[in-house]
Order: sequence, then C-alpha cells, then structure tokens
Amino acid sequence: MFYQNRQDYLFVKMTYNNSFLAHIHCQAEIFYVLDGAVKVTIANQTQLLKKGMLSIAFPNVVHKTYTPEHSSAILIIVHPNFLPDFSYELCKHLPQQPFISHIQNSDQFSKLMYHLLENTEKNTDIRVSKGYLYLILSAIISEIKLVRQETIPSDICQDIINYLNQHFTEELHLSHLANALGYSKYHISHIFKSKFGCSYNTYLKRLRSEYAMGLLTHSDMTVTEICFSSGFSSLRSFYRTFHEIYGSAPRSIKR
Repeated sequence: MFYQNRQDYLFVKMTYNNSFLAHIHCQAEIFYVLDGAVKVTIANQTQLLKKGMLSIAFPNVVHKTYTPEHSSAILIIVHPNFLPDFSYELCKHLPQQPFISHIQNSDQFSKLMYHLLENTEKNTDIRVSKGYLYLILSAIISEIKLVRQETIPSDICQDIINYLNQHFTEELHLSHLANALGYSKYHISHIFKSKFGCSYNTYLKRLRSEYAMGLLTHSDMTVTEICFSSGFSSLRSFYRTFHEIYGSAPRSIKR
C-alpha cells in the first residue's frame, strides 16, 4: 500500500478494467460502475460492484480495486476543501457501509455523473463541475449512514507508509516504528486498525509478500534468497505467510 500524494482538487475520468493497489489519500473517491464488475475494498469491507452500483472511500481510508474480467466506470477523486459544505461529513465521519447497490432516481443520478465527466473533460467553468458534484454527493450522503470517527492527521498515515516502504525488509517491530516516528506503539496500533483496516503485523506481512512476489516473477534469485531479502526471518514463516495471502507456495510461482 502507498500514500497517493495528489495535488489536484478534482479529478474525474472514465476508467476501464480498473485494478489499483491498496492506497490512501486525503481526497474522497467515488467509483460508479457503468458496465462489467469491479471488486472494491474499502478499509476491511469488500464488495463486487456491478452496473449502477457505487462506492465511496472517505479521505485517508485505505481502498483498492480489482476487475476480474472487464469493467467501465466513472472515477471521481475530490478534495473536501473543494466542497466546503460537505467537509464536516467527509473529514469527521465514516460511512457505516461504503457501498450503494441501488441509488434513488438512478437515471437522474447517472445523467449527473455523465454531465460532470463531460464538463470536466471539456475543461469548462469549474463552478459547473462543483454544482454537479454537490448534487451527486447529496444523493450519496442521503443513502448512507455516517458514524463519527476520531480525527487522525493524514500526515501521520503518510509518515507510517513512507517509513515502512523504506524499511520493511529490515527487522522491524511495532516499537521500532513507533520510536522512529515519535509516537507510542499503542497509538500506531490504533491507527492501523482504524485507518488501514488491519493490524501492524498483517500490513507488514502483506508488504513483504508483495515484494517477494515481484522477486519470484522477475528475478533469478532463489526462493531462499528471496525469503531473506524480503524481510522474513525464516523459510517457514515465509511459506506460511505467502500461502495465507496468495493461496500457493513460493516454489509454485518460481519456475
């Protein structure tokens, strides 16, 4: 997983066969499926979205997408400051269920999405895009139940991800990470559960396993070399973790 440091306040595009690794950013992300199916994971919730269904990932919440076969969708990424009337909901709350299977007035909602896409692509008056977005977000917010969340500064999440991306192949206990960043290990553990949707150990194992998968498929290193180069302390722990995540043994990948 990585922190996506986006500079734009509004990003809208048509996306095809979208599959994107787990990431986090300070914008909200709306994913509206037009055709096919996309498996969307937001925090620790996953759902297969089909035509007419949508998801919304609130700011600083881990999310990812995967297209099993084919898909087309409209993707909206918007900073809360672009829509100040909704910044309180977006920054102080989380949706109890981030997926909407059927939205009221679906035909009208679909037209709003297409109008927003068209207006953004033509780069016309940004105030028109903002007007469409207010209507779109109003429709979405009315369909979901919001729960109050504890505010955690986004730069802490970015610092955590950046540090782990640099040091995950080393011996790295939770206390090491906490000391390096200047927080208690209990605070860091809480951030992982509330923001990343998993424990610190689970996140670290996934990070190491993904790195190992890359070496297995794109290097001439032996399985043993890959094991220790990826940060695992033993072949036994490497095989067990890799099978948990990928459902197969490392040697079956390395040919």
